[in-house]
Amino acid sequence: MKTYTVLALLFASPVFAGVFPDVGYAAPQNWNGKQFVLSQDYPQAEPPAESYPWTSIDFKTQPKEYLNSIIRYCFEGFLKEGEFLQPQENKKRPWYHAPWLHYGSNGREFVNGLTNERSSRPSELSEGQTESYRNVAVGLYNDRGAFTIGQVWKNPTAPNAAAAKFPEGTVSFKLLFTAAPETIAPWLAGSPTWTADLDRSNNSAKIAATKVRLLQVDVAVKDQRSSCGGWVFGTFHYDNSILGDSPWQKLRPLTVLWGNDPTVTPSSGTKPVESWVDAESPIVKFRANPPAGLTPPPPPVLGWAGRGNGPVDNPISSCLSCHSTAQNPGTPMIPPSSVSEQTRLRWFRNLKPGQPFNSNATTLDFSLQLAVGINNLGDFKKFTQNLGGVFVKPKAATPGPAAAAPALAPDAKKPEYSRDPKPVQ
Repeated sequence: MKTYTVLALLFASPVFAGVFPDVGYAAPQNWNGKQFVLSQDYPQAEPPAESYPWTSIDFKTQPKEYLNSIIRYCFEGFLKEGEFLQPQENKKRPWYHAPWLHYGSNGREFVNGLTNERSSRPSELSEGQTESYRNVAVGLYNDRGAFTIGQVWKNPTAPNAAAAKFPEGTVSFKLLFTAAPETIAPWLAGSPTWTADLDRSNNSAKIAATKVRLLQVDVAVKDQRSSCGGWVFGTFHYDNSILGDSPWQKLRPLTVLWGNDPTVTPSSGTKPVESWVDAESPIVKFRANPPAGLTPPPPPVLGWAGRGNGPVDNPISSCLSCHSTAQNPGTPMIPPSSVSEQTRLRWFRNLKPGQPFNSNATTLDFSLQLAVGINNLGDFKKFTQNLGGVFVKPKAATPGPAAAAPALAPDAKKPEYSRDPKPVQ
């Protein structure tokens, strides 16, 4: 296990390409393969809106068409000869990463910039899943979203949470990969794979042999027709029964959410009306009707009380609920397991655009990538102030060579970029 080199920020000027670290540690010296580069040349002026195809589609009555129009937009310019290009290679439109997701034990690995997500527990994906599997992800914003990212991080050492106001037409998508073998479920066969340094190895051959496969794709768009915060969230999962010219196109529209269904609980006797779930999904069918006696049994639904959610995500939450907690200072993304159903509904309110989850906080406009990044910078500052307990700074300067910067322990704590009640996987 290699250590993470402390990366000092010495910049106070406006954001420009190269300010933020790509990753928090170095690749092995003999590595000659791909290495992640943060796309961070954020627009300095708000880009003009495009003619977005989903704006003419009703997500309530045509959820599949709505989602498919978004994923076509997201993937346009990325697919070439069966491969998924890096955002810097996309000739159709620019896409950007959020900064400060490189830090800590869940930070970006160096090959594809993947961060740790919630693990898939036994029986969550299929009856053939008998153990937990790690999941990792990387997310991107279109130019209108990236403008806001750049405004928040205009001063790289002092992010401005108040600038987190994403304009209409903002689009974000996230590719989620799993370490699960394709043999656990027929629908996972043929899924695209990426190389990932899951264990922060010093062995180049081991890294090159470590593959993760595409399981889930999340999308989020700023759409004023939403009932919650001005956002619509959606999820796809890989399904090899879906027709497509490339494995990257074998994506099943799984769920779309435009509201939190503020009164629906497992005992309310009502079903969600502000989200749609594809009942034909093999994951949905399995969870609704698992084999008798399967241990452990799978969660019966994707999200709490039947709300939309991804197969990787925590079934006691939902996509929209989890992201509604994005604020500064941070707050738990998921309610404590011990609270009542009525108390839990606080996490399922339909917030107004610009309304924070907690009244005494500043909203980050449903961006958990901003929330985690700002928190990571805060943790880094605290670490460097006390030098991580490794070296105690003398009260007065003494002659001699300067002390070396301490290494960041690979198990340093930080909130997980996922929908899981545990802080670190």
